[in-house]
Amino acid sequence: MAGGTKKKRVARGSKKKKGAVRDVVADLTDDVLVDILSRVPVKSLCLCKSVCRRWRDLISDPDHGKKLPQTLAGFFYGSYDTKRFLTLAGHFISVSGDPVINPSLSFLPKYESIDFVDGCNGLLLCRGWKPTHPVTLDYLVCNPATEKWVVVPDSGWSRKAARYEQYEQTITRLGFDPARIARLGFDPAVSTHFHVFELIPDHVLHMDDREMDVSNYYRMLLKNNCNGSIQVVATYSSNTGIWSLKEEHFNWNGDGGFGMRMAMGSKGVFFNGVLHLASCHGLVLAIDVAGNILRGIPAPMPPDYDNYIREKFGDVYLSQGHLYFAARRVADGSNDYGLSVWVLEDYNSENWSLKHNFNILDLFGAHYYSVFRDNFKVISIHPERNVIFMVCGTDRTLMCYEMDHRRLRFVSRLGSHCSTPYIPYVPLFSGSMADGH
Repeated sequence: MAGGTKKKRVARGSKKKKGAVRDVVADLTDDVLVDILSRVPVKSLCLCKSVCRRWRDLISDPDHGKKLPQTLAGFFYGSYDTKRFLTLAGHFISVSGDPVINPSLSFLPKYESIDFVDGCNGLLLCRGWKPTHPVTLDYLVCNPATEKWVVVPDSGWSRKAARYEQYEQTITRLGFDPARIARLGFDPAVSTHFHVFELIPDHVLHMDDREMDVSNYYRMLLKNNCNGSIQVVATYSSNTGIWSLKEEHFNWNGDGGFGMRMAMGSKGVFFNGVLHLASCHGLVLAIDVAGNILRGIPAPMPPDYDNYIREKFGDVYLSQGHLYFAARRVADGSNDYGLSVWVLEDYNSENWSLKHNFNILDLFGAHYYSVFRDNFKVISIHPERNVIFMVCGTDRTLMCYEMDHRRLRFVSRLGSHCSTPYIPYVPLFSGSMADGH
């Protein structure tokens, strides 16, 4: 209006009434409101999504979501106690002081039981067990923060592999990993689609369609000279909605056909669009989303390699945009253990830099030394800080160690009945799971 002041635009959703109290928040621009929300704790941010449609859309928007808090919230894990639970129970332990997730994942479809398998950038991979005979399962991929989920169809190997769960003790005695190796790949900065990797070992490949008792199963292992090596890689893409199979002996550098075995309980790190797994052969394998081995990165092999824990030399982790490798070792001339941590600063090279080298007394101090010195397991390295998380002792005590300050901190006592895997979880509020419920 010429010569006068312009009328102020009223924010959508707000109504001006004579004598009404002005809604200051409704007048804020999206950028200002997102800046305010970025300073809100994770738990409160979850609640903010319920305030109104505008707030929900801002928090869920991929562009704005990058500014919202996305740090390590805690760990998913399971426990099994026949005196208390009939099935595996799910748990979540917060390390941010702000519990945000209900580990029951009650928004998922109903199954006989659901257990945690893997996690990647805010998504969780689970197995849903069906009350069938013989046992069958589904994979489920979900976002606990948004409660969206997708059922991944059976790969054909999933149903077959499920049958040998009942032979876990036999498999473990033979040195095989009793759990199928299924891992999740997801990078929200690249795509809303995810990938599931299923690595099938020889003792599953040679099972027929008959249900075998333990004696026949053992004879099958001997007949086929099974050693637990990976024979088939099945990969699922949520973009295509189908599984692709890559059937080959995982030989590397001509190892004489022995095949490639994964380290017991090896974690998966999805980085640069590639899955990384620690093998039993001193290599970190890089597997693409089509199931091809792109490279084998030699794990850092120190001069005293013979003193490192043989059943599992070490594992690979992702922190601050780099691959890390952590391994336990036996100190020279003693029964004490140590811990070494390396970083691959140049991904295109094979040169690991030793970042930290701890003896157990320095790591745990006098107070915890006698309890944890030979019974601890690194489960994660903080994605943004130089902090190691470990599960220690028979009571599965969760501890964290700040490497820069050489300071140990007690987090929680998880209990003797808790079980692996321990899955680090960083909430993802932005973006959507393609075709998710």
